Parts: sequence; structure tokens; C-alpha cells
Amino acid sequence: MSKKREHVHQEEEAGEAWLLPYSDLMTLLLAVFIVLFAVSKIDAEKAQQISEQFAGTMMNKSYTTGAASGTGSGGDGAASGMGSGGDGAAQTGGPLNIETQSELESFMGEYELKKLENLKTELDTKLHNQGMDQSVSTMIDMRGLVIRLNNAIFFDSGSAEIKEQSEETLVEVASILNSIDNYIRVEGHTDNVPIRRSNYPSNWELSTARAVNVVKLFINKCNFSPDKLLAVGYGEFKPVADNSTEEGRAKNRRIDVIVLSAQYDNLEEQLVK
Repeated sequence: MSKKREHVHQEEEAGEAWLLPYSDLMTLLLAVFIVLFAVSKIDAEKAQQISEQFAGTMMNKSYTTGAASGTGSGGDGAASGMGSGGDGAAQTGGPLNIETQSELESFMGEYELKKLENLKTELDTKLHNQGMDQSVSTMIDMRGLVIRLNNAIFFDSGSAEIKEQSEETLVEVASILNSIDNYIRVEGHTDNVPIRRSNYPSNWELSTARAVNVVKLFINKCNFSPDKLLAVGYGEFKPVADNSTEEGRAKNRRIDVIVLSAQYDNLEEQLVK
């Protein structure tokens, strides 16, 4: 009789053993249905906004601060300077502006990257204190530290002469950069709208003249060594945004002052020998 009772007891355990995995399966299915139901109720526009915000946050890790922007028409001109302080590198810069910190550190070395980061922090603080966040932005890419100037603030439409009221800002920037020994490349850029009513036959000449005038200011008013400065005019051929929109054209109208990283700095050193 005892053996028979033991046998019955084992049959009961075997018969109830399926309940545990079954309950787990039902719980999992319920969770899946809840998630599917919740997803089906998300507003499509809201989901798109969340996606864009997430993408912008990820791109901001490329060491960007602010974004210079302007409005205007007629070639490289800009009637007024308007800024958006939160644009990321993917919006205001080219492919060189989207590297991660680990990639930058691998390319430059930890010491070089830290030096440029400290310089960037010092510049950002000074620009913020002077309320210039909307017209000057900084970022770090493979070339080095890029200080981006909004043409609408520093130049009149079609002109290469630096506005007198903007010279002080350039002098402040130069005073910080003059404390380092790196080469500095000044790049002039425009949008792709053909130039009109100007002494310069093309945007190429205009962008070059603007870069040269910034270099001359650094030398004449900030005691820069001329052999450490380079002036380059790219015209419309190095855009950082879409020239088919007014916002994109405003971003393309710029002066980039680049503190060259050690690799580019060494290249320039070899070229002058």
C-alpha cells in the first residue's frame, strides 16, 4: 500500500509541473501585448521629435558648443546675425566634426586632446561672458580646435573689411590663442549664391580676402608671429550645411580659425623648412 501511495504522489507532481513554465509563458505574452499596445498609441510626430532629440544629443558629443547662424540674401551677404546656441556638429560641421572622444584621443594623443579641450573651455567662458555665444562657436575635430565666426557679425555683405565693433571680439580670441605655439589656419567660406555689387569678382576672392584680413588683424593688433598663421579661401566649395535652404546658406557663410593639432602642426613645420 505504501508503494502505491508513493506512486500516486509522483503522478500528481508530474501532472502539476507544467503549470510553472505555462504561467511564465503567459506572463511573457501579456508583457508583449502591453508593449505592442503602448507603441500603437504613441503619436507619430512625438516619436519623430524624440528620435531627432536623441540624434542631436549623440552628435553633441563631438565637442560642439553653439552654432553661428545668420539671415541674408545676395551672395555671401547677411543682413542680420541670428544664432541658435544648441546646434550640434552634425548640423554645423562636416564629417571631420563627428568623431567620438576615443577616436580623437587615439588620433591626437591624450595630452594633445586635453590641451585643446582646456583651450576650448577658456574660449567658451570668455565668449559666454561677452554674450558672443550666438555668433562664435567652438568645436574639436581631427584638425584641431575650430573657432567658427559668423560672417554676418564680422563683415558687411560683399565686404572683406572687418566691422569695427567686431574687432574687439577677434582681439579677445587672438589673445588666448597667442599663448600657444601651434600653427593657426584661418579659412574663409561663403554660400553658393553668386556675388553681386562687390569689388570681388567671385565668392572665392571674397573668402580669401576675409581670411587675409583676419590674419593681418592678428599680426598687427595681437602681435602674432606671421610664420605661425595661414590664410585660406575656400569660397563655396567647403559647405557645412545644405545651400538649398536659407538656414544652410547662413551656416556656410563663416570664418573658421583653426588651432591645428600636433599632426597638422608638424606637417606645416616640415613645409616651411
